[in-house]
Amino acid sequence: MQTFVDWIRSVLILYFLMMIVLYFSAGESYKKFIRFFMGLVFALTILAPLLRLLGQTDALREGISYEHFRQNMEEAQLDFSHMEQTEAEVYRRHYERALEEQFREIAAERLLQIKSITVMLDNNYEPQQVRIEETLKGDGEVLRDYLCEVYGLEKGQVVVE
Repeated sequence: MQTFVDWIRSVLILYFLMMIVLYFSAGESYKKFIRFFMGLVFALTILAPLLRLLGQTDALREGISYEHFRQNMEEAQLDFSHMEQTEAEVYRRHYERALEEQFREIAAERLLQIKSITVMLDNNYEPQQVRIEETLKGDGEVLRDYLCEVYGLEKGQVVVE
């Protein structure tokens, strides 16, 4: 009998605490989430003695543990996916810088005066656009023609400024 009285007392105390939390909650937009969460807690509190009688407390804990594990796995998969995207972006930037350096060396070998070269790659690591800023007029066109011939670029992909 004392167990039943303790259970009733805990249910009533929880109910009053929930009403106090709802009364003092911040805004109307959060109240529906607070009610949902409190409803789950209240339902578990009411069902706890029944589950104990039926021996299902372990099954409930296992279900909750499994759900927690599944959520952690989903988060890990999202983190791994984001990490792969970031890694691919870093590789692409390094490759762009390497091509820029290679094109600067080609210009220096040909004694062309180029102020800067910027390379942008597509997702397949192919040059999408090369921007050449020339110091002496005409040097950029010479480099553009060479890059188009050797690297198979279209003249529209190499912009001389």
